[in-house]
Amino acid sequence: MERLNLSSRARLFFHLSATVHLGYAIYFDLRYAQLPQVAVTLRLEPPVGGKFKYMTFLCGLLQLGYYTLALTCDLLRLRSLRKLRDYIFATLAVPLALTVGLTFWTLFAIDRESIYPVLLDLVYPNWLNHTMHTFVVIYAFVELGITRHQYPKRSRGFTGLGAFMVGYLVWIHIVWFRTGIWVYPFLGGIAWQLRVLFFVLIMVLGFVYYLFGEQVNNVLWHRSTGAHRWIGNDSH
Repeated sequence: MERLNLSSRARLFFHLSATVHLGYAIYFDLRYAQLPQVAVTLRLEPPVGGKFKYMTFLCGLLQLGYYTLALTCDLLRLRSLRKLRDYIFATLAVPLALTVGLTFWTLFAIDRESIYPVLLDLVYPNWLNHTMHTFVVIYAFVELGITRHQYPKRSRGFTGLGAFMVGYLVWIHIVWFRTGIWVYPFLGGIAWQLRVLFFVLIMVLGFVYYLFGEQVNNVLWHRSTGAHRWIGNDSH
């Protein structure tokens, strides 16, 4: 039982730390990391939607919601909450963390100005940038390693992920139709064919990330009965 308690306490500490870290980042982003009004005047940012038009911010909110739920599961140990926790983790938390993190840093490496101009360093501190684009990925990998999850049927998982991604694409197109400004300026600088290809690629990669998380979870946790007994209280 000593080893089991140590494992449970490690999960509790991790979920608490992630919740506090992401919660403060979201608060700081909303309260202090604001572009000046001139950005709207110069058509550098659409004047609608606020932070909620950015995938990075939506992903951060979702990650905060997930780790808050995981922390609640640690404390209450309710099977119904655990099922919801596992579904959100598999369907949204892992795929979106990888989508946001890997897409951002890939585009950053190719052409920083197209995705994160140097000017933004004056608005978004480095720690906030890494929290929203790097730590969400690190936390997802740590969570895969310390918490056993029961992945849903792929049809259900793909439906949830697909609904979110299609919904977000519809949302940013609504912003574009209303304002004539793309949420991400680089989208306006490429031909529509490349834009469609980019959207399709991002969606396909989202499902690839889902399958990747599922495979890692299976490798780590679908072990012998003895291994399941070791994790005890977090078994399904």
